[in-house]
Amino acid sequence: MVDESPCMAGVMDSQEVRVSCTTKLSAADIPETVFSALKNIFPDVSPDGLDFQNSRFPNKKDEITWSFSDLDLEHFLHKIHQDRVLDTALDAMSQKLQGKKTTFELSRQAAINGKISFCLLGENPLGGIFIISLQCEYLKAWLQEATWHRGREDVPRQIGDETAMSKDGRIREWFD
Repeated sequence: MVDESPCMAGVMDSQEVRVSCTTKLSAADIPETVFSALKNIFPDVSPDGLDFQNSRFPNKKDEITWSFSDLDLEHFLHKIHQDRVLDTALDAMSQKLQGKKTTFELSRQAAINGKISFCLLGENPLGGIFIISLQCEYLKAWLQEATWHRGREDVPRQIGDETAMSKDGRIREWFD
């Protein structure tokens, strides 16, 4: 049984989950494209404070780090449900779970096309990554609830169980 908590009010009621994102832009990145990719995942993200005026390719500046906070998870959660990647999402989002906080990485290249693609630990995919941080009082329970689907009635899942994907992304078989 999952503990009741303030952030368990419902998947789409995610106000209790604090969401932030960071990404690093190198000279090879086009800031408008990176921002557009982020907006495909978090449509409410604001460009306030970002400088797109001098963003010609190649960028003459040193590496730039962008940070965004107080993002809305509604569209992201809708996408993982729509794309039916809920078990992958549970595993990827919980690999770095420590108490009330977790981080996970998403491919910027996939986000350009409006797709959610989780990156393996230590992976550095072409096109860069978005590092997403989640914080919530009862985060473990919230993650399990946010990624729940009807198939779990027949094959129950929870964080860290024997059917979770391995750290290198390989699946673990639960059947003979």
